[in-house]
Amino acid sequence: MKKQILLTGILVIGIAANAFAAEYAGTGKIGDREGPDFSAETTLVPERESAQAKSAKKTKGGQEQPQPITLYGDKVVYHQDTGDFFAEGNIRVVQGSQVLTTEKIEGNAESGDVLLKSGGRLSDGVSVLAGEWLHYNFNNETGEIKKISGSSGKDFFKAEHATVQEGSVHLDKGGQVTRCPAVEHDPCVLLTAGRIDIYPKDRIVAHDVKIFVKGRHIFTRDVFVSRLDRKTSQTFAPKIGYSDDSGLKFRLRYEHNFTEQLSLVGDFDYYEKIGYRPMYGLQYEQSPFYARLQQGWNEDGDDNWIKKEADLTLGFKNLRFNDGLPLSYSVYYNRGRWQEDDIRSWHTEYGIFLNHDRIFFDKPKSLFLDLGVGAKRKEESYNDSTTDTMTYRATLGKKFDRNWNAWTSYFWEKSDEDLFAYNRPDMEEELQNGLTYKFDDRNSLTFVNRYDLGSGSLYEQDWRYTHDFCCWRIEVEYRDKKREGDKSWHVRYDLFRW
Repeated sequence: MKKQILLTGILVIGIAANAFAAEYAGTGKIGDREGPDFSAETTLVPERESAQAKSAKKTKGGQEQPQPITLYGDKVVYHQDTGDFFAEGNIRVVQGSQVLTTEKIEGNAESGDVLLKSGGRLSDGVSVLAGEWLHYNFNNETGEIKKISGSSGKDFFKAEHATVQEGSVHLDKGGQVTRCPAVEHDPCVLLTAGRIDIYPKDRIVAHDVKIFVKGRHIFTRDVFVSRLDRKTSQTFAPKIGYSDDSGLKFRLRYEHNFTEQLSLVGDFDYYEKIGYRPMYGLQYEQSPFYARLQQGWNEDGDDNWIKKEADLTLGFKNLRFNDGLPLSYSVYYNRGRWQEDDIRSWHTEYGIFLNHDRIFFDKPKSLFLDLGVGAKRKEESYNDSTTDTMTYRATLGKKFDRNWNAWTSYFWEKSDEDLFAYNRPDMEEELQNGLTYKFDDRNSLTFVNRYDLGSGSLYEQDWRYTHDFCCWRIEVEYRDKKREGDKSWHVRYDLFRW
């Protein structure tokens, strides 16, 4: 109990926490072998405007005012009485995080309008937009771009025409999107559509869609939604894998979007040693709310299986307490009929998790700390049991250079009273150390050491080699569970960029 009170107090006084909770209920237990995301500069909590930025916009009367626009250029002409300006040569226009670069510009500093008749480039720290003709208003963040090309996160897009509305980009006369970096051959996966709406760090919504793999048209959809704020199983190609327990594995995922929010989803899995194990259902997502109704089979990271019937999950994820605090929270409720071997039970589970944006300790953002804390309850009809537990997670990560990454993680979750082995943490209190070496942009080797603090013994050591084939990736992992004397191989081949 003292340990729980102490760690909760640490979170409350402001040390950063990782946003691990949003996907906890559906994808796996705390204390996995993956390690932190070293490419992320923040957690997956949606970015909000800081309190400092908001206060900078307000006058003494409390009315919001636009941030000042700063113009740089070789030649600048400004009319003080009207606010009109004209500039040419190495132009840079800055307002907050928005930066526009071009060679020739005209506009008005009061209204915030700028016009680039010969094109330019606009960046806001999340998206980069370039066009042959551009009209933009800095004050309300709206605009129009002709012959656009750009990027948002991992997505690259281009179109004949686009509109910009408060950070979202709308390719309203047709366009295409890909995550493939290839330039000498057809993109591994290319999405073309009559209309594409891009909401950075949230989702891409496309209408009248065609999907091409290696230049070949593979399917058409009226509506296609790609969620960017969580890990999803891509629907463009099957996943292939192997484990000593299951043999060869094949997964084909199907997703049909009825609307932007509602979709029919099916994972059709076949295992050489087990057989056919599908999972299918309906899912609804309107940020921050989500709901899933599913039936079928699920497997966790330790090859434990559960069969779910009428399994319903409801939740809210990444809700801010207020805009001035870097804290957010996630809640969920799950109920369904679960079966594991001969045990059948109506399983009820609900919880709440507190999250804090990632904290960096240096300017290069090479040293960071993630923490999380939560509470959850499980109820089982099989034996009328109720279990309550707290969960804690702390990860200290360090990027030494382009080649070396290292982390140390602490996990705590009481699980010895759980009815099902599925999704149960391997140990109550875990200390994990990880080290990754990147030989080049395509090859890396990761070592993970998992230590059981409760028993004072080494639990597991893992070696994982990864090779990227442009957009596809193969992963070969060797697991040595020291305590159980169980050594196993695991292989996965999939399309990792989607």
